[in-house]
Amino acid sequence: MSEASSAEENLPSPPLNLMPTYSIALDIGATKILGALIHGNKPIKKIKKLTGASGSKAKVLKNIKTVIDSLWLSNVKKIGVGIAAQVNPQNNLILTATNFADFNNFKLAEILKKQYHVPVTVDNDVKCFAQGELLFGWGRHYKNFLCLTFGTGIGGAIIIDKKLYRGQNNLAGEFGHMQIAGAWVGPAPTCGCGRKFCFESLAAGAAWHKLAKKYNEKTADKIVIANIAAGLANLVAIFNPEAIVLGGGLLEHKKLLEKLRQEFNTRVFHTTLKQTKLVKTQLGENAILLGTLN
Repeated sequence: MSEASSAEENLPSPPLNLMPTYSIALDIGATKILGALIHGNKPIKKIKKLTGASGSKAKVLKNIKTVIDSLWLSNVKKIGVGIAAQVNPQNNLILTATNFADFNNFKLAEILKKQYHVPVTVDNDVKCFAQGELLFGWGRHYKNFLCLTFGTGIGGAIIIDKKLYRGQNNLAGEFGHMQIAGAWVGPAPTCGCGRKFCFESLAAGAAWHKLAKKYNEKTADKIVIANIAAGLANLVAIFNPEAIVLGGGLLEHKKLLEKLRQEFNTRVFHTTLKQTKLVKTQLGENAILLGTLN
């Protein structure tokens, strides 16, 4: 045995405070839970599970814990949660969640902290999306931008001077519930909030599927793209951002972003507003995950 190998064997183990540490991040949506084990700022393992949002609160909580348990390591030091709900980030309380049964004033963070004995933070999912893009995505190029995610509904967030703008009650960026005079065929659908002509009821994934089922995909594309462009043109007139970062499943539709840019340019009221870039998320599904921990 060489002196070098003998010396290596006799090296002391690294102190515990230098051992690698991990975090667990959760993206809890109405349809699925995406969980990731994070080392540094990189997801190294991911798990997806159906949320079961139409079931009881106990069922959803069980599914959340199943995802955490599947990712758990003894040196996990934090759990971050982004959820499709209204949240008070100061006390991590879920205030309202229209997609989940009995989640109003729900102390999810407290429950998870008691079971896993690590700090737990909870925030709105799209605000986490914006934080992720700010730190690791488009925020490296822009300091003033909006984020919108198009899934079943529409979520939004606002970045001003490289800071997340939350508003008085953490409700800034609820773009999905601004009302627009959008295009539709037949009676306008009712939004989950109970009103008609909400942006998300006319321009999100659920709207597209209703139109495609009743008519065809071409008609759905035409109407939904027109409605998205109308909403974006309104937001650009209000905020005059450098860019709008778009995410969500609806953006996976073929050539939707290209068509959306064309339609957007016909709707902005001032030529200089066409300088606003419409860009797709750089981080994809990792945006929310990374944003929960920063």
